[in-house]
Amino acid sequence: MLLAIILGLALPGSAAAFEALDSFGEFGGGLGQMDSPSQLAVAPDGDVYVADTGHDKIEVYSGDGDFLRSFGAGSLDGPEDVALDDDGRAYVADTGNHRIDVFSSSGAFVRSFGDEAGEGELVEPVGLDVDASMFGSTVYVADAGNNLIASYEPDGDFIESFGSVSSPRDVVVGSGGNLFVADAGNERITVLSKEGNPVRFIGEGGPGKLSEPVALAVDALGGIYVADRAEERIFHFTADGGFLGSVEAAPKVTGVGVACQSNVFATEATVGFARVERFGEPGTPAPPCLTPPTPIVAPPTPVVVSNAIRFNGLRLNRRSGTAVVFVRVPGPGRVILHGRGLRRLARYAGQARRLALLVRPKVRLMHFLRRHGKGRIRVEVTFKPDRAEPKTIERVVVLRRHRHRR
Repeated sequence: MLLAIILGLALPGSAAAFEALDSFGEFGGGLGQMDSPSQLAVAPDGDVYVADTGHDKIEVYSGDGDFLRSFGAGSLDGPEDVALDDDGRAYVADTGNHRIDVFSSSGAFVRSFGDEAGEGELVEPVGLDVDASMFGSTVYVADAGNNLIASYEPDGDFIESFGSVSSPRDVVVGSGGNLFVADAGNERITVLSKEGNPVRFIGEGGPGKLSEPVALAVDALGGIYVADRAEERIFHFTADGGFLGSVEAAPKVTGVGVACQSNVFATEATVGFARVERFGEPGTPAPPCLTPPTPIVAPPTPVVVSNAIRFNGLRLNRRSGTAVVFVRVPGPGRVILHGRGLRRLARYAGQARRLALLVRPKVRLMHFLRRHGKGRIRVEVTFKPDRAEPKTIERVVVLRRHRHRR
């Protein structure tokens, strides 16, 4: 069925045309009505979560358009995106409050993060995605005010941030674990590795040229749907950037999401107008989705993955009072350097390799080094393999710095 949608997009006017099927929601202040809806998320059962920016809350509809509930009123300020984890928790880009708010599956407030001064502080977060793995999840945030992509643990601990984007509006985890960013300022989709390195650019020219990409969704084949607000269209690309086609979504498409049974949902809004529109092959039924029976299969052969990280060298910088510790990791996973008095640092290793980790003192420790010339610290490095238990190693490092002369 999904292949039929792809063909319909690539070949407009064919027998399997991809088109608007129906819509739900409307502009207003009552139940089931919206004011300036932004991005959306689709749950595994087909329920549609809409970030209602104008009403400062999240609206929830069934896949066939019935209003179910709302949450977040009174705590949210101009939310622009919502993403769901495997346990049904909703992560909301609370743009006006410059933070991420987390709600339970029932809509109860759980926590917020990203609004504390210092590393990991968000300025106008507008898009996000939750990447789940066997040993935990990572929350990726499009931080428009800082022109960065920031990452956090689900409990709100800051991991790292990286950029080379301009006014990012959304981020999703796509094919091969790469990050697809709606790079609105550069009028394209920028694909980054999890280490933050550019992989490719999509939508820079030809019939699939983008003007203002604002929202993204990944389909079951790894393809990417792009809501382009300026063009008032939804574009469809393969993961490597091949253009498959587009469909009109007017006025002013603001969000896009992919559901079961080859449904694609889009939020559309302008002054005095708001709705969610459903696209697909003619005759495609709306969700809810039925869970297919679980096939009986032989248990998989256990995969033995090592977590044997080890230190592999040290280099001191007496001029700055910093150091670089080198570690050797046995395979893919996240490496986190931490310790009392140190600035937290996180890196992702895509394969077995030697990593260089910068040891940077916080302000108080730096003042101590300036006065005394040296200081002993305990450096901790935690390795979280993609498919094994994490392991932490420790090392005492003596930082040295040229003493300040009065």
